[in-house]
Amino acid sequence: MGWNLGTIKGRYTAVFLGFMALVCALTVIGIQIWITPALQKAGEENVALRVGEIATDIRDQLNGVQTQSRSITQLVAQLPSEQIDAQLPALIDQYGNGMVFGGGIWPLPDKREAGRAKFSTFFHRDASNALIPNTYWNSAEAPNYFDQPWHKAGQQAPRGVCAWAAAYKDGASQQPRTNCAMGIYQDGALYGVSTIDVTLGFFNDLVAKKEQEIGGQVMIIEADGKILSRNARLTGDVVLGNLSAHADYPFALAISGLLGQDASKGQLRTTFQDQGEEQTLLMEAIEGTPWLLAAALPTRTLTQDSRDVLATLASIQLPLAGLLFVLMVLAISQLGSRLQTLKLNIDALSAGDADLTARIQVKGHDELDNIALSGPC
Repeated sequence: MGWNLGTIKGRYTAVFLGFMALVCALTVIGIQIWITPALQKAGEENVALRVGEIATDIRDQLNGVQTQSRSITQLVAQLPSEQIDAQLPALIDQYGNGMVFGGGIWPLPDKREAGRAKFSTFFHRDASNALIPNTYWNSAEAPNYFDQPWHKAGQQAPRGVCAWAAAYKDGASQQPRTNCAMGIYQDGALYGVSTIDVTLGFFNDLVAKKEQEIGGQVMIIEADGKILSRNARLTGDVVLGNLSAHADYPFALAISGLLGQDASKGQLRTTFQDQGEEQTLLMEAIEGTPWLLAAALPTRTLTQDSRDVLATLASIQLPLAGLLFVLMVLAISQLGSRLQTLKLNIDALSAGDADLTARIQVKGHDELDNIALSGPC
């Protein structure tokens, strides 16, 4: 019996193969329509959580600085003016935090000494890491520190809360840094502002670690596109530079495209092409700071779970389909053999040379065996 569609074996085989192909196609389509989007969303959420750990790490470290600032504001408000300069270095360096570059107190005019408008005390680290005084802001040529944006932000911040300044560097050090400005209150009235300067170098270690973990790209920026951290693809002296200077870097270009949107209300998402592969970019605001956290990774990594599901189903379905196919072929072959025997007997009867008293040998009780047993008793 041949394999052409004119035979039962051929038709049943074709129907079976078509059915299995349909099952496989529907399985793939079902995964793409229902399972892949859900797995991709779960993958994005997982990556977002892992990337959000950077924001958590940053907030944890900054919360330590905020706690330190609170102790300074509370103690300074109780100290006589002449003791402030002696006590302040120990308050700034009390935790031995390497990312603390310096700090100071910045009283409002006439608050520390009547008739004296500028009477600040500021210490910063020198090349040997020792805290040294800096009197520039008290000089006649210096602008009024109490008119500076960071001082005004500290005045307006809730009590005991840091107002974090946009990243900067100045003559005191070429290290990019920010500062926590917090109001000092004496007898319930605003006395001035305290600051603790924090270098931004600790960003780089966090970014490098997270890039390795997620297999992607991470960057910390400000809303105007100012870069606060290096990454594996954007090295060198780029901190405090702007994304606009790196328009040939797809990650930077994609971030720039999201900067006009409000990230404070939730995570922003977009896709872009980099090195011939689609990338998914996630960006969120770091709560309590003027900074944004952006991370990108190949989109294929977000759909890897759906490909794994498809591969698992294939590893189960294909062996089962092969086993069913073998069983079907054996069953059809046996059926064909029995039909061939029946055909030979019928052909003999038609030729007129058959023994009409003979019976076809049967071994079962199914429909074919009943046909073989039929005839005159």
